[in-house]
Order: sequence, then C-alpha cells, then structure tokens
Amino acid sequence: MLSWMLYAILVSLLIGLAALAFERSAQVRRRPTRWLWGMGLIASLVVPFIPSGVSVQVPEMMGVVDRAISPKILAPPQTTAIELSRFTRPIADTIRLAKGVDTLLEWAWRTASTALALVIIASGAHLSRRRRRWDRGHIAGTPVYISEDVGPAVVGFLHPHIVVPRWLIKLSPDEQELVIAHERSHLEARDAQLLTIAICLLVCMPWNPVLWWQLRRLRLAIEIDCDARVLSLGYSVARYGEALIAVGERQSASNAMAMARFGSKSSLEQRIHNMLRKKTRHARVWAMALACLGLGLAVCAAEVAPPKADFAGRTPYQQAAVDVQLLDGYVGSYAYGNAVLVVTRDGPQLVAGSAGQSGLPIYPRSNTEFFFKRFDAQISFITDAQGNAVSLIMHRRGGDLKMMRIDATTAQQIASATTEKQKAQSSDPGRVAALTRLVDGIVTGKANYDDIRAGLAAALFHQPSKLHSVIAPFGAVQSVRYLGVDNQGDDVYTVEQEHGVSHWRIVLDSAGLISGAMVTPGLHTVIMDEDEAVSGLVVP
Repeated sequence: MLSWMLYAILVSLLIGLAALAFERSAQVRRRPTRWLWGMGLIASLVVPFIPSGVSVQVPEMMGVVDRAISPKILAPPQTTAIELSRFTRPIADTIRLAKGVDTLLEWAWRTASTALALVIIASGAHLSRRRRRWDRGHIAGTPVYISEDVGPAVVGFLHPHIVVPRWLIKLSPDEQELVIAHERSHLEARDAQLLTIAICLLVCMPWNPVLWWQLRRLRLAIEIDCDARVLSLGYSVARYGEALIAVGERQSASNAMAMARFGSKSSLEQRIHNMLRKKTRHARVWAMALACLGLGLAVCAAEVAPPKADFAGRTPYQQAAVDVQLLDGYVGSYAYGNAVLVVTRDGPQLVAGSAGQSGLPIYPRSNTEFFFKRFDAQISFITDAQGNAVSLIMHRRGGDLKMMRIDATTAQQIASATTEKQKAQSSDPGRVAALTRLVDGIVTGKANYDDIRAGLAAALFHQPSKLHSVIAPFGAVQSVRYLGVDNQGDDVYTVEQEHGVSHWRIVLDSAGLISGAMVTPGLHTVIMDEDEAVSGLVVP
C-alpha cells in the first residue's frame, strides 16, 4: 500500500505540473484557469485507481530484483531466483510485515479522512449558526449579510449569499461598489460551489500533499478569474488594485468555510501582477509551447503504471473459478535448498506458507496459477499428466523461484535438520574454505569445480555474470567470519576483501557442494542457483 500511495503522489504531482503549464498558457492568452485546477484535482484522485498497462513502473518498497539477461528466462518452465531479504526471510514473515504495514496505513487513511470530514461539517455548521445572527442590508444595490468580522466573501453551498464585514460600510461608495462587484462575480460564476466540492474531494485522499497544493492553486485561480471578469466590466485597474489592497489590509482571517472570498493578503501581489501583465510579441508561441508541455506531463501521468500489488490488499489479478477437485493435486510440501513451502487446503481454499508457520490464502487465476491478495506474489503449479503438481514457481517482485515437490518425510527431515543447525550454530571450517575459494574464483574468473555444483559453476563462469562485476572490484579475500545459521538453516558469513565487505548465505546440497548462494555487497543483492545468476538493487 505504501508503494501505491507514493505512486498516487507521483501521479498527482505530474498532473499538477501539467495543470500549472496549462494555466500559464491560458494566462498568456487571457483565458480562465480555475477549471484547469478543478479538473486536475479530479484527475489526481481518479487516475491512480485506473489500471494501467504501460511501461513506467514504480519500485516496490520491500525490494527489487533485476533479472540478468539470459535466454532461459524466456523458456518456461524456468528456474530463476528471487530477492528474499538481506539474509533471507520466511515468506510468511514478509507477508505478515506487509499486511501489518497495510493495516496501519489503512487505519491512518480512514482516520484522517474521517477527521477532515468532521472538520468540514463542523465548520459549515458553525458558519450556519453565525449567519443567523448577521444583519441583512443592501450595499451598491445588492442584498448582503453584514457581520462583525466575516467577509467580504460568498458563503453557503446550496443557497450562497454575500457577506461583508461591518467596517465595509465605512468605505467610500466607489470602494464598496468594487467589492460588491467582485463578490457578485463569484456568486454568478458559482465559485463557492466549485471550491466546496474541491475541499470535499480532499476527504478521499487527505494524506496527499500535492492535492493540498492543487487546492491552493485553485483558490488563487478562482480569484484571478474573478479579477478578470470584474475588469471586463470597465473598471479601472488602478482603482480596482487600490480596493484590493485596502480590503486585504483589513480582512479577517476567521472566514471559516467562506468559500469564495475577496482574496488573501498572500495572493494579492500575484493577482495585481497578473492584472498588469501585457501581451508580448511572442505570446502565442509561448502559449503553444506551454500547452505542449502540459500535454506531455499529462501523458506522463497517464503512463505511470501502479505497483503490481494494489493498495488495501487488492491486486490487478482477477479471481477465476476452478474445479475444487484439482486442488488436492497441489497440496504438499515444496523445497528449494533448506526452504520449504507448505500448501494446504481449507475447504475450497488453498493456503500457502513457510513450514511451521501460518500461511495465507492463495486465489486462482487459472487452473494452475494462483496469487496472494495481500502480498505481491504469485504461484504457478507445474503438473504431470494426472494433474498432480511436481513443482511450483514462486513469482515475486520481478523474479522467479522454482521449488520441487517433496514428500512429508523429506519435509520433516529438512525441518529437523534446520532446527538442529539453529540450535548448534556451529561453523564448519570446510565451508569457510570452500566459500573463500568461491569468492576468489569469482574475483579471478577461475572456477573451483570441487566445491560447487556444475550447474552453478556454469551460471557463474561460462557466461557473463553481474556477480563478477560487483564482487571483483573488492579484491582478494582477507578473512571470512561466521555469523550463524539463518531461519532457513543456511550458514551466513561476512567476507572481508581488500576493498570492501560482502555478506553471504550458502546453500549446500546433500553431497556438501555449494548449490546456491546469496550475497549482499553494499546495496546490491545477488542470488544464484545452478541455473541462473541474478543480480539486482535492493531498495531499502
């Protein structure tokens, strides 16, 4: 959900910049601009909820893995790798962490929206109560409410009225006429309704700072458009500007929910500057260039693709109906190294999770493809002719991990061995030596086939490897320090080299050969198995 929220902020920023460019273009051509910001606010709320099939992808916050270029990636079924975390983390733990963060953000979102809605309702109710105490009168031939400290402004949504402060009566008739002309223009243009709707829209996404900036720009655009309409009636720019300054110096800050008002002090300079702006020789060219820039930014906003895992636990995948009799063929344990994923059935529902830990439901996309709703991961079952799964591929964050199906006895043996290793936390000098030779071999480009499986050696040394470009600059191994056994039963080491430090997780096969490894040098994470070498950049 955090990734989706950042995506929504990015989209609204691009839309806001597009609206700003269109606004500049419209001002050059002396056209109204408030509707540009109104549409920008609506688009900023709508576009993030529209599924996108285009190219720019926002990074996931829990990690990103970039596949190495390999023809094997295009040929299913494939065996690749996924980023698991700095020293590896059970899938269920990561799912629970993501679920906890999502729950917290959802709660904060609901709370902020509710609080803002209550503030809007309370402000409207407070203004309504105060209006009952206001006097009625006429200024410049227009019926108005006369208050002690509210206005000049237009208040109300269904039945808006002009309200002016009592001190306005003491101004000259010319100044009163200009003030009333301004507020009457707001009233006729329904600016109060536009601004009320914009404020209410913020309830949908109150945590987005760009929307608040867009609302501020909308307020300014409403005032600038109103100034243009008043001046079009034939009033002098000098007289109108003096009236703006005179009223701005005395205007109260207590205009709660006074939607269309005479303007704030902070915007006066921009409004006066806009009124005094003259058309330049190249105005049409500038207007066209700014319009093209706005169009380009709007296209960029539309082309930003949301993260694969949608907010609030939604995913872009549609759940399909499958024959529940097929599900029994998928129930069982699947292993990759010491990692075991257990798939169980709860009535018509499959549940997947790490061995010994609670899992989460997975939902069918097809007869063999399933997905998590609260976690960006999918599972593809590889079946035999009878429909029983012989393996599965876990798709997560741009990478794939193939896990072979094992029987219950093998799963129990792996679990027992992992438990014993975690209790013992003992280092094997032979593994330290094998890891040292592996790292030195990567640095020099010369493989030691006595310590690693042939498939892993081929992935590392018989094709260009990103791992070499990351590890080789660190130089020769100086020391290897044993850190312990991780939660999947693999040994974890810190390798100190001449010019850097890296951390390794070693996967051994039944013969004691290195069949896979994960290395974390700096921010780079590289995962290898005997079929592929995959590297990527982890986003902290």
